[in-house]
Amino acid sequence: MAMTIHQLRIFWAVAQAKSYTKASKMLGLAQPSLSQPISKLEEELDTKLFNRSSSKIQLTDSGSFLYSKAEVILAGIEETEEGLKQFSVNTRGTIKVGMLSSVARNVLPITMKIFSKKLPNIEINVLEVAPAEAIDLLYARQLNVAVVAADSIAASNVSFSTTDIFTDPYVLAVPKKVDLDICISFKDLKEEEKQIMSSTIIFEFGSLYKKRIEDWMKNTLPDLKTIAYTRSYEVALSMVEAELGVVVLPALTSVVGLNRSYDVKLYKTNLLNRRLVALTPNQFSNMEPSKSFVASLKEAGNQLKLPLILDTPKLFSSTSDRKK
Repeated sequence: MAMTIHQLRIFWAVAQAKSYTKASKMLGLAQPSLSQPISKLEEELDTKLFNRSSSKIQLTDSGSFLYSKAEVILAGIEETEEGLKQFSVNTRGTIKVGMLSSVARNVLPITMKIFSKKLPNIEINVLEVAPAEAIDLLYARQLNVAVVAADSIAASNVSFSTTDIFTDPYVLAVPKKVDLDICISFKDLKEEEKQIMSSTIIFEFGSLYKKRIEDWMKNTLPDLKTIAYTRSYEVALSMVEAELGVVVLPALTSVVGLNRSYDVKLYKTNLLNRRLVALTPNQFSNMEPSKSFVASLKEAGNQLKLPLILDTPKLFSSTSDRKK
């Protein structure tokens, strides 16, 4: 009996994720439903595809051979399916898009207005996911497009077509009551303001730029201590609004909707900007509906407006008083 496409997809996902648990999430299938097709495939091919003796699933020699072929076969099948859609006069279907909620609430409404004029019969399925999960889902073909920060992508990753969408500066969010503009050094602050400025919120999710942000805060703010760790921009900004501390984050994350922002002050930093990019699998980047959706994202990025960002306070450049 010949192997099926279903078996091949399951095998590829397990080999890619090196875990049945991760593969089940990538495919949207229950974990027990993965084991049987793999066992059946090994039986039909009369060879072991995985070495299960170690704590981590590893490919055997025959498994590595099939994995390299499976990538080509599955990519060819999906490219053919997507390519055939180009011949439809009224393209229908669904495009699956993954992005952070802070990006979705600002970029997506504008994008959808533009995209609906290009391909009105395409439905948009939005998943709010972290960059690492979005990339896994792209590999598993569970997403057509992902919008992520460029600094969350490994430089060696060449599997995806990358399109710049928006440049977002990193800013220091400070409670409204703290007026840094009238201070020359940190010793000019009131005691309560000093307490706030020395209390920081740190993000737990990974980023290739994370250490630079933390180093900037340590070198800029006096007697720094961490008061909270979070994975949510919304939680961090709510803490700043409540006058608990300060946080460095991308300026766009402080916008909660059309002409609405968190009630905080944003100050410029000398950190490099965050680049938001759209990722699509290389073989689908020039096919619909991905092509039009990415173009719509880029148009939306050109229309985005950042909140008010104040100039860098003088006290940030005062190294002599920084730790006082």
